[in-house]
Order: sequence, then C-alpha cells, then structure tokens
Amino acid sequence: MSPKTHTNFLAAFEPNQVYESLTEGRITSDVFQAGDLVLPSGRIIACDPGWLWCKDVDPFSRTVPPGRYPVFLSVVDSGRIACAMVKFCSESPVRWEMALRPGEDLAELRRNQFFTYGVDAGLGCFVDAQVVERRSDEELQYLVEDAIEQKIQLDDWLAAQDLVTQLTYPSQQIMDRSGFNLTLDPDTDTFHLTLDPDTGANAIAFGSGYGDGSYASYWGFTADDELACLVTDFGVLLEHITKNIEIEVTSFLEKSIEHRDLERLEMAIRLSVNRPSWVQLSDDFLNDQPSNPDCILVLEGQGRQPWSVNLEPGGRFSGCPMMMVSEWIEEDRWYREYWFNEPLQANAVLKITLNSEVYPLQPVTTNA
Repeated sequence: MSPKTHTNFLAAFEPNQVYESLTEGRITSDVFQAGDLVLPSGRIIACDPGWLWCKDVDPFSRTVPPGRYPVFLSVVDSGRIACAMVKFCSESPVRWEMALRPGEDLAELRRNQFFTYGVDAGLGCFVDAQVVERRSDEELQYLVEDAIEQKIQLDDWLAAQDLVTQLTYPSQQIMDRSGFNLTLDPDTDTFHLTLDPDTGANAIAFGSGYGDGSYASYWGFTADDELACLVTDFGVLLEHITKNIEIEVTSFLEKSIEHRDLERLEMAIRLSVNRPSWVQLSDDFLNDQPSNPDCILVLEGQGRQPWSVNLEPGGRFSGCPMMMVSEWIEEDRWYREYWFNEPLQANAVLKITLNSEVYPLQPVTTNA
C-alpha cells in the first residue's frame, strides 16, 4: 500500500456518490460550492483558522496565479465535510502530489506518514498568505475569533429550531464598519471572512471532517501537467483497517518485539524497565514515580505510535495501570511509560491495536 494513501478525490467531487464501508456501512456524498477564494498573491495557506493570527503556518511552496477561484466541498450524508477543494481550471486532475511547505521533503516520510496541518477548533480554511502577513496579530485574532463565535452562536440557535427552519435558513452576512464582512452558511458548515476590503481577499473556513486532528493537502495536475486544484483531505472517505497484537511482557523485556505486522508497518517497538536515555522528565515527575522500579514498564519505538495500548500486569491489579505517560522527543521516536500498583507478574500481557492499513473508499453506484 502506498505510504501516501488519500481519498479518491475524483469520486469525492462527483455528485451523488454511494460507498459501502466495512466499519461505517453505506455512505453517500455530494458536492457543494462554498464560494470564491480571492488570492491576491497566489501563495496559499491551508490551516486551522484559529492559527492565522499566530502566523505560525507557512504557505505551500508551490504558488498559483493570483485570482478568484471557486471552493468546493465534498460532504457526506452525516453532514461531515470529507474534502475541501480550490479549483484552478475546468480540466480534471489525473495525478496527485502532496502539498509541501518550505523544509518538507517527501523522502523523509515513512509508511502512512503525511505532512499535515493540525486542527484543534474543528475547522480548516484556505487563505492567501499576503493577507495574513499584512494584518497585525491582534487584528487577525479579533476577526477570526469573532467569526468562530458567530458561527457557534448560529449553529446553537439552529439546533434549537424545527427541521424546516434548519433546512431553509439562508446564509447570513454580517458587515463590520471597517469593511470586513463575514458570511455564515449553515447549509455547508462554512464561513467566509473578508480580510482585505480593498481586494476582497478572504479566508474560506469549513468543518474539518471528524473534527480535531491532522490533515494533509494535495495538488492535482491535469494530463498536460497543469495545476488543476488543491484539496485538503479530512479522511472521512477512508477505510481504516486495524490489527490486534498480544505479547507476553516477560518474554520480551529488554528486547525488540518481533512481529510480522510491526515489520510490515515499519514499526520498531521495545519493552524495558529502564527509561530511554534521550527522555528528559521534570524533577517533580520523577519524584512522583513508584519507589519500586519493578512497577515501571517503558514501551519505546520508532515510526508511528500504536493506535491504542493496553497493559495487563497480572496479579490482583490486572488491567489497572496507575499512570501512563507518553512523550514525543522526535517526530520518528516516542515512548510510553506505565506505572503499576505492584510489580509485573509472569503472566503480564501487552495488547496493542495497530491502525495497519488505510484504503480509499470506492463508489459502488451513483445515487441518481
């Protein structure tokens, strides 16, 4: 499987598609236009709009001609936004390339790793970097936070209304005296925020799939290798296949765990009673740890972290760790530390759930 698995974007942006998911059942998707994105410089930022005022997200390295471009949303029947697209031409893309920022290199990625932007407000957006750079942090913070608050208030008000009102409520436009204006569209879970009244340059924000997380974007290219679109993938139309592994702890202490699923996923995991030398913890944390080192177990690894981990230490406290600490030291290196109420027993078991494969859902029919 490709290390850069993404949604079937061509299908996602066709109207009335139907998919069959092993985990979610039948899913239908449709396409909505979210308005036009105005790009005065053609340097695009894709990010959580709540981070705009921090100016902590770089634009993509690739640029597009300045102009006005339509934004489309692929929305599934639950109302979640699966993908968001800025479209630059009428031709369909035939190949996809992960969108990179300065300093990012595809050769550094391991299996199923991506360069992404983080979301902690349940929203993503597209915006031109020039507009962000020309506004002060305080001004951007006020505008973005006010827009998000207005959106939340409208969502809360609509949730209390009858179904007819919810389905027919029109877009709402709020004009600021300074010329900044906000358009809220309850139908597509979006808002448009004008950041430059002179050029009309704006940010178009939208719900980010299942909410908070990390999401990759992709450039689409035509058969003539012309730039066709930019898509952010929120992973709603991906199938996640998991694997469960059970390991006897005492058999692998101070050893690397050998398992075909770990090898296939290019993951290396080691069990130890000793904390890795590269982990630096505060004195307060170290003072709180168990006095008996036999009550501590460290799980360290390289590559992706397991989706979930459960340790059953054996004995009368089986399945009840006192505390788990996970700390990333480097992007490709991690550890988890478990403290127990009693030393590990001979029957202690480590249970790991791995997000082993990700497949793009394929449409089974058109819901005409």
